[in-house]
Amino acid sequence: MHTTACELLIEARVKDIPFGIVSPADFQYREGSAVDARVVIEQPNISLYCLDHDHRRVIFVETPPDQDPLHAPFYFQAQYELARRLIAVPYSTLHELASEIQIDPARIILIYSTGRCGSTLVSRVFDAIADVASFSEPDVFSQLLILRSSGQADDPEIATLLHDCLKVMCAQTCLAGKQHWAFKFRSYVTSLGDLLHEAMPEARVVFLYRAALPWAISFSRAFGPSDEVLATLVQQSHRWLVPLIGDYVASHAEPISYAEFLAYMWVSSMRAALELQRHEAAIFAARYEDMQVAPHEVIAALLSHCGIGVPERAALDRTLAKDSQAGTIAARSETRRQAARTMTEHELMEFQRLLHAYEPGLAPDIIIPHTFRPSPPACGQTKEQGALWVNKGTKSA
Repeated sequence: MHTTACELLIEARVKDIPFGIVSPADFQYREGSAVDARVVIEQPNISLYCLDHDHRRVIFVETPPDQDPLHAPFYFQAQYELARRLIAVPYSTLHELASEIQIDPARIILIYSTGRCGSTLVSRVFDAIADVASFSEPDVFSQLLILRSSGQADDPEIATLLHDCLKVMCAQTCLAGKQHWAFKFRSYVTSLGDLLHEAMPEARVVFLYRAALPWAISFSRAFGPSDEVLATLVQQSHRWLVPLIGDYVASHAEPISYAEFLAYMWVSSMRAALELQRHEAAIFAARYEDMQVAPHEVIAALLSHCGIGVPERAALDRTLAKDSQAGTIAARSETRRQAARTMTEHELMEFQRLLHAYEPGLAPDIIIPHTFRPSPPACGQTKEQGALWVNKGTKSA
């Protein structure tokens, strides 16, 4: 087996957009010495960061042994900030390494979402469970979506890379005693769900979502870009990350409006989740609104679906009480300062009009099939004692 990899020595961090999609161009580096590629699965402080598809290799980062990016709100961001050196592994070697790894695929959990819907909190719940490795936005998967949408790689190659990246990332945490692996993706990756299901059909699947209007308001407060930045994002990445935005760019000369941008984002994630259900993936779906009302019930059912026991009530309460995005620009406390962007009344009305125009059957407050709902408590019961039921697909009133 050919196991040679190349050390890349970091000279500078040059990423200009903190939440931009990962790339080898995030760093200025120079080539160092050859290393044994097995180090990337045998050394616990080395983790998969991104692809360098132009050179058909995978880039790993080495981080300080006492600072694990798994515990950060955003995995890819912590990897970037903590990186001490890079290791480049050819695709062919990645495939060879993955072929030797024995992982139970039924212990892999794939978490899709619309974003701004409690997905980071769910990732923190998994992180608080000792034998679970919780990856909160590993961004190599966003890159793979771009490769697919832009036609730089075909589906069979992407499915193979998805499969092997998942296996290697799981193997990297086995040294720390992890036996389950939860991958919470950026919202865009829902559009890659069909290939992830093909690559790892036994994996447990979760989809978290939120009603369209409060989602748009929350997204704008946390991340809403200026029109200039929006135009750059659309051209550099989002035309490939969000199918409807790509369709717009291909057929319109004028810049996309902010309301259109948001409408395309929400509809694309929802469409992709419904399509994944049509692929017969066994999805556990939950709404942000229900998690707000009955978090213990929803999380208990979610963990049960994933084959994981529920933590003790006190431990779960501590996780729920924390701001899951503390220390980031998306933190709840950040809403006390000026919002990144506040939607105007015109934008709100246009957003709602566009939702109906793009997908008349996808109501802004839809409850998709197989969404888990906590039932009202029976007479004489407290909310925590009430029975649970699974909604088979209705629209909320």
